[in-house]
Amino acid sequence: MNRRLVESASVHLDLVPVMLTGQRLEPSALADLEMIVIDVDRLEEIRSLISSRGEDLSDGVLPAVILATLPDDPSAQGTDSFDAVLAFPMTPAQISAQLSVILLAHRAFARRYHSALEELHLNRRIFRSVTSGISVASATRPDLPLIYVNPAFEVMTGYRLEEIAGLNCRFLQGEERDQPALTVLREAILAEREVVVILKNFRKDGTFFWNELSLSPIRNRDGELTHFVGIQTDVTARVEFEAALRESEKLAAVGRLASSIAHEINNPLESIVNLVYLAQRSDNLLEARNYLQTADRELQRVKLITSQSLRFYKQSTKPQAINLSDLIDSVLDVYSARLSARGVTIERRERTTQSIVCMESEIRQVLNNLVSNAMDALRGHHGRLLIRTREATEWRSNVKGIAISVSDTGSGIDPSEIQSIYKAFYTTKGLRGTGLGLWISSEIVDRHQGRLLVRSSQRESRSGTTFTLFLPFQALPS
Repeated sequence: MNRRLVESASVHLDLVPVMLTGQRLEPSALADLEMIVIDVDRLEEIRSLISSRGEDLSDGVLPAVILATLPDDPSAQGTDSFDAVLAFPMTPAQISAQLSVILLAHRAFARRYHSALEELHLNRRIFRSVTSGISVASATRPDLPLIYVNPAFEVMTGYRLEEIAGLNCRFLQGEERDQPALTVLREAILAEREVVVILKNFRKDGTFFWNELSLSPIRNRDGELTHFVGIQTDVTARVEFEAALRESEKLAAVGRLASSIAHEINNPLESIVNLVYLAQRSDNLLEARNYLQTADRELQRVKLITSQSLRFYKQSTKPQAINLSDLIDSVLDVYSARLSARGVTIERRERTTQSIVCMESEIRQVLNNLVSNAMDALRGHHGRLLIRTREATEWRSNVKGIAISVSDTGSGIDPSEIQSIYKAFYTTKGLRGTGLGLWISSEIVDRHQGRLLVRSSQRESRSGTTFTLFLPFQALPS
């Protein structure tokens, strides 16, 4: 009687009742059912079937399990194996009402489930279709093991997910375990924050590539770190192109330096030729000696210029302690005569004698570029070139170091151009500029953990530009 009442109520709810008396229910049949009304004798069977389904999302939503029982039946205690209870005896209206509530709740859950499942499948398709490599590492297990990589990662590295699941992604580093970027990466992982680094990695076949890794922490609803997601992009072509640009800028700088040296040496050489000629023609021994002494001073000037030029592009192989005053001398010696010929006054205000540890040739290249730019800005202005040094503190990091300011009283830089001057190939000099000097300089300063700032004015009678270079006392390049 109770079974017929349940059947009648299910028909009233537009359900198709299926009687399973005496039949063993197969796991695959669960996908076709919305509700199962069962007595205590078959409860263990249903429990076993549900367990066998596991967590396979492709099988759909499990049916609602309703236990049919009497009020005093102890099997109705607890709800871990069923979703609701029909405690007989019940009237048809009560049965229909209770099944209706259960069915509505179950269908609402099913809609949310299918919506979440569709979103999950969409995310999986997105992960598999993007061209950048994607890797997911577990942050709750020791050594951050990989738990997922997308097909683009497999193509980029040559490793399949089955080969590397459970491994830390450091296997991509090969023997290159001393890369400076790895220190930045480890610090970001410990601090549980985002980071972008470029690493030298190796594919399964042993070939290397430059990997731009963007790492982001993933947290649960409670704010606890659960995973790290990495996005890998092969930037080998870009890194090689930038390296070629740096070499190009070095060659261009050598050309500019050679032109400056030729100009600086030509004047004293002409003087020497004239003085030697006068000494040869003079019958007065004292007068001839004075000519030769003057010629000797000009030769010493030539010697200073050539020695500074040889020192200028001697490449540093490792960081070393340098005195900034000597470094500034070596740069100004190359340009002092030309600046003097243009009527430019050179002023120096040095408020520190401390040395810094850096790559000497690279910082010299930065200062040379700043002085050269100032000299171009002063073309026809007969103004001032002011170089100042002082001890300073970088306000963002609270790191102590030295600030070097190179100021000119030229025409200034248009405010609309300030944001672009550090971009590659951007120049305000027209055909006279390569657009690489400040780009290379800013890159060198960044690698020394320093900062290069600029301020400029085009106001009448107060125009000019100041570049301020900050370098830590230990400006070790990364």
